[in-house]
Amino acid sequence: MSDATTATSPGRRLLLELVDVPGLFDDLADDADLLTVGINSGELIRLALAIEERTGVPLEDEEMATLYTIDGIDRVLAAAPEVNA
Repeated sequence: MSDATTATSPGRRLLLELVDVPGLFDDLADDADLLTVGINSGELIRLALAIEERTGVPLEDEEMATLYTIDGIDRVLAAAPEVNA
């Protein structure tokens, strides 16, 4: 995980906006399971709603299932027609 990549990751930036826990994502690998580091299901729902709001596209069940890692969030955002972040 490079600092340049993680600092600009759309998924990481979105998580930082939604989850106010200082330092939580500082050393977190992009493939780490967010549930194991303290993100709860309610925060994942907020994340899904934020993605839908920004992209204007409802998430499919398959996409929802990938939101447990920063890599997964980045893939969903990259596949969206446009991200209004």
